[in-house]
Amino acid sequence: MTDGRRIAFRGAACAAGVAGLVGTTAQSLSQPGPAEFWIYFTFQSNLLLAVFFGVLVGREVRGAGEPGPFLRGAKGAVTLYILITGLVFNLLLANPASPFYTVQKDSHYLWYSVLLHVVAPVMALLDWLMFGPRGSLRWRHAAMWLAYPLAYLAFALIRGAVVTTGTLYPYPFLDVAKSGYGQVTVNCCALAVAFWLLGVGLVALDRRAAGRGGDEVAVAEDVPAPTAVSRRR
Repeated sequence: MTDGRRIAFRGAACAAGVAGLVGTTAQSLSQPGPAEFWIYFTFQSNLLLAVFFGVLVGREVRGAGEPGPFLRGAKGAVTLYILITGLVFNLLLANPASPFYTVQKDSHYLWYSVLLHVVAPVMALLDWLMFGPRGSLRWRHAAMWLAYPLAYLAFALIRGAVVTTGTLYPYPFLDVAKSGYGQVTVNCCALAVAFWLLGVGLVALDRRAAGRGGDEVAVAEDVPAPTAVSRRR
């Protein structure tokens, strides 16, 4: 059975992400030099959000039923990544009190920046709280979800060491040329721990909402239901 509320809300979240992506892409292409919008975690995480929520809406419209364990885990990952985008931007990059403050107010409040860094993360969190998943996650998901952020960190550092023009490092806390590898390593380790704790928080919310605890909840979902033959035995 389809849920009109989920379709409308996720459709709006998908539209917000797409609009923000179009806006930032158009802005980047209008500037001289190479287009670098795609190197930012913001762009990539919002693209993941738009595609994933589009898939969920499509499933809902087709009446495909509740998503399985893979999609539930993937939703947790996508939610974590877009929350990272919102928190890093608003707490580190656009915060005058932060040592990594680089985003001025005139660009902070551009419509596409608000969509990508505020609206999309808030809508993703609200969707998580309102529509779940419920009780389907294990504690190890918090560590598994770090695969993409860690891969992104590696990509950003390798790219910065190779390219010679344009933006070498997309974020100031990754700027090896300015801070050196030692400080950047410390920054990356601190961020990895923070991201893991954020993932743990999502898993905890999932379990609290389900009113369950322990890994046996998730394990039970992987055990096939008894067939008619097995019941007769």
